[in-house]
Amino acid sequence: GEWFDTISNCITFSISAKRNKSSDVNNFRHTIVRLMSLCHASALEEIAGSTIELDTIDTCGLDHATLIHLENCVEKHGFNKVEVILHLIQSVITRAHEDGLMTVPPPILSRVYQTISRGYVNLLNTKKITDTKFPFPYIQLITMLLYLHMFLTPMVMSSFLSHAFMAPLVTFAALFGFFS
Repeated sequence: GEWFDTISNCITFSISAKRNKSSDVNNFRHTIVRLMSLCHASALEEIAGSTIELDTIDTCGLDHATLIHLENCVEKHGFNKVEVILHLIQSVITRAHEDGLMTVPPPILSRVYQTISRGYVNLLNTKKITDTKFPFPYIQLITMLLYLHMFLTPMVMSSFLSHAFMAPLVTFAALFGFFS
């Protein structure tokens, strides 16, 4: 959501410049949307452990030098792909502001950089969750206790409940809740 907000703000901030610099604004918009699409797909691939490859919005629309720079940073120098793309996006935004394609005051433009940063922090928090493994002994303990519960609950329910048909229903409800 943060990165969508970033691109949405950039497109909105460039509306007033579209009258005078229509082709430059369109080029800026197309570039930033393609870069963010590539960034978002790369972030999701990174979360998934690079086991998937996601489609992006027409990367052929980016200039060849940008694609070569991205490939060199990732493959030759070992930089994180998402970080490189976010840096490219920030550079494109800064250049657009300097060229007058986004005519907003710098304090308002800083919100765009803030949403980029928050989106990256959210990505890192998500990666922490996916990278942290659940301790194996704890998994074994939970499994053992669930099986113990599965065997003891029917006996306890049949001794507490007076109706024979209620014991299986209550047992099923309790066990279904624990195993779901």
